Amino acid sequence: MSKRRKDPLLEALEEGRSYRWTMPEGGNLASMRKAIKHGQTLTMSPVTSDVELVVGDLVLVKWHQGDIFHIVGDIQNDQYLIVNSLGKANGWVEKKEILGKVTEIIEPEPRPDVPVLLEDLEGAYLDLIEQEQLSFTDGQRLLFIVDDLHWYADRIGPERWDTMPRDNVWSFHQNLWRLTRRSTRSLEQEKHNIEELIDHGKRCVGLASEIISLLESDKAETK
Repeated sequence: MSKRRKDPLLEALEEGRSYRWTMPEGGNLASMRKAIKHGQTLTMSPVTSDVELVVGDLVLVKWHQGDIFHIVGDIQNDQYLIVNSLGKANGWVEKKEILGKVTEIIEPEPRPDVPVLLEDLEGAYLDLIEQEQLSFTDGQRLLFIVDDLHWYADRIGPERWDTMPRDNVWSFHQNLWRLTRRSTRSLEQEKHNIEELIDHGKRCVGLASEIISLLESDKAETK
């Protein structure tokens, strides 16, 4: 029976090393969504007896049979209150239960504006149509995705492109950025799964429809 691979973050901290990772696009940030963002690169360093902890530190803590990535919410004597980014308290721990703390956060490169992304997406689709010599039907399926996203971009409006309609529900800009990156990167591959690319595009259109429904619902409730 093969041994289960150890978490590289835990392994690094146990060995006294810092560990760096990037929050993946599309990952579920759950209860830490107000403290960290997709695309940020975080460095976590070991917490030893001589490392100072302050309120607001992002920390990895031993918790029951596992661990949690949360925040130091308060400090009293040798006790540290562990909370999530939504304000919910988990409980008090001793310093020895805190395995590591985030010592550096690097912000991701700014996303291009929505009009630029739409232009890049259309360019990627046109290149794919030419490279793969797609049928008229498949080519139109790809280009209709761009048309639909233009339509939703106009309906949502520039002032709401970056609005997350619900906690942990991506904005129109975030979804379009992810789709455009996936589509442009696919050009570097020797083989392309066109059906999969069409599915991803249609999914982005569906998410745009969901976003505007949520935004309009909130707008109606505030009247």
